[in-house]
Amino acid sequence: MMRNAALVVVCLSVSGCSGFGKYISDTATLPGENPNAPAGSDLNMRRVYGYHTAETPILPQGGNIWPGPPPPLPTLEDVEKDRSGTALDGGSGQDVGAVLQDGSEMSLSDHDKKAEGGKLPDAEPDVAERYGAKRGNASTIEIPNGDGSVTLIHPDGAVTTVPAKKNTPASAH
Repeated sequence: MMRNAALVVVCLSVSGCSGFGKYISDTATLPGENPNAPAGSDLNMRRVYGYHTAETPILPQGGNIWPGPPPPLPTLEDVEKDRSGTALDGGSGQDVGAVLQDGSEMSLSDHDKKAEGGKLPDAEPDVAERYGAKRGNASTIEIPNGDGSVTLIHPDGAVTTVPAKKNTPASAH
């Protein structure tokens, strides 16, 4: 009795999530069947086995099934109309704002300067030290150019171009 119960428990636990029927169909076959044969019962498998299949033929449908031509791409004039509401030449009669004439200057009003918060800072603080960079261990980067010169990028960010040094063999003493 205990063996039978153990056998049932083992079979159920081996079936796991797939279910007992799936487990048995994947692991056991009837005598005379090919265990390596593909499984299935859809239309193509019925044709493979040589069974008669009846399917409805695909018949032509009336009307145009193809979509029409795509809309034309917008021109630059169309894009400008959408953005400002007028044509580039002002053909709609709407005023799009004053045009800056040659030789004239543009500046911010006092109201705009106050809203902006004053002038911009002259330099940004160097925060590289927060991320592990140290000031004393930087070196100059040399980039050779095709014309025989070398571009130097210094640790402070300055960039200079100098003629390349000629490699001369060291004289033996």
